[in-house]
Amino acid sequence: MSEVKQQRKLLKTIKNSILNNEEKGKEFSFSTGSTLLDLVVGGGLMEGYPSGKIINVVGDKSTGKTFLACEIVASAAKKYDGKLKWVYVDAESGFTFDTKTLYGVEIMPNDESKRIQSNTIESLYCHVRDFLEGLGQDELGIYIVDSLDGITSTEMEERGQDRYDNYKKGKDYEEGSWQTQKQKFLSQEFFPGLANLIEQKNALLIIISQVRENLDGGIFSKKHKRSGGKAMDFYAHTCLWLSTLSKIEKRKRVVGVVVKAKAEKSKTKRPYRECNFSLIFDYGLDDIGSNVDFLFGLRTDLGKLKEKIAEKIRWDEKDKLTIKSAKQFLIDSDLIKIYQDEVQKNINLEKVHEWIEKDSNRKKIWINKFGAKDTEFNRDSLIAYIEFNGLQKELRERVKQKWEEIEDEISSKREPKYG
Repeated sequence: MSEVKQQRKLLKTIKNSILNNEEKGKEFSFSTGSTLLDLVVGGGLMEGYPSGKIINVVGDKSTGKTFLACEIVASAAKKYDGKLKWVYVDAESGFTFDTKTLYGVEIMPNDESKRIQSNTIESLYCHVRDFLEGLGQDELGIYIVDSLDGITSTEMEERGQDRYDNYKKGKDYEEGSWQTQKQKFLSQEFFPGLANLIEQKNALLIIISQVRENLDGGIFSKKHKRSGGKAMDFYAHTCLWLSTLSKIEKRKRVVGVVVKAKAEKSKTKRPYRECNFSLIFDYGLDDIGSNVDFLFGLRTDLGKLKEKIAEKIRWDEKDKLTIKSAKQFLIDSDLIKIYQDEVQKNINLEKVHEWIEKDSNRKKIWINKFGAKDTEFNRDSLIAYIEFNGLQKELRERVKQKWEEIEDEISSKREPKYG
């Protein structure tokens, strides 16, 4: 074998080895509970987040941050039956979700004594590390911090105690210089100390952050910021920012919200992707409703339902039925004169339907062209139809197909520069 052929064979072996290792790394994934979100954070290559990563979810109040964290746990608990362990640190003491009713999974223990308390960033580091090192080889783990803003530092606790002691003694408290121990610990110990450990485990570390106004930013700074700083940006696989687009109302009462999600940072080949999803307060992330909205383009960029939802939606993906298309069908099928003689000169869709139903041959070619009449829906009836008939998987596949068609349309389609 020539030297060139040997080199090519060696390169091929190395390439196959790399691909095999990449496939092994994709063995476990954690779905967000939303098909569209999975496509955003997974880069279209996998179902949600890959294991062994740090995830940052950022948003203001009522943007679904806690809902999203709970959905990930509930989805993984079902997918990896009996192999999943999780911890939910309620740093803000604001968790009130009845997850047992919503998902059939008790995500946060009712017993206060069993809830993990990490008041400082130093103790949080120890808890996360202990959790990760305790995972068995066949176990998966999810550790959620809700939120990083509710975590202080040992230094700040000591400052608070000194301030209170001086107050009790009637003395003034000398502020001194403003310390940044929490930020330093995150960048120098927390993330560097945990990143490699997480990478070795089939686990996720999900850190929730609150949106803050960026009051000290320069001309090129963003309007909003969040805690964690540049260390978070560096170590996180995904930084997902959430914002509320619109409210979902029934009888003038708010029952949910439409949320925009954007991957401001994503270690995938498709960064900066975004999507909208619906969140129903007594249900959770509405995957079916969000998929229907995306597939049929039912919402505006501001999250409002378009007027076109009053029109019929055809689930079977046949040609769109209009007066013009119905007339053309009759012409192409040599039926136009028969219809006009037996029914009327003008084309009326209801009349055409009634006439078509009377003849089995006409009905067969009609259904082949436009589909059956019982597959026409408005938005709500289509959602009910999909749920009743167990068509969720088909819906997800259609959404993924449309997503990939858009990706293909916007791809550069350039030839590799170096072969």
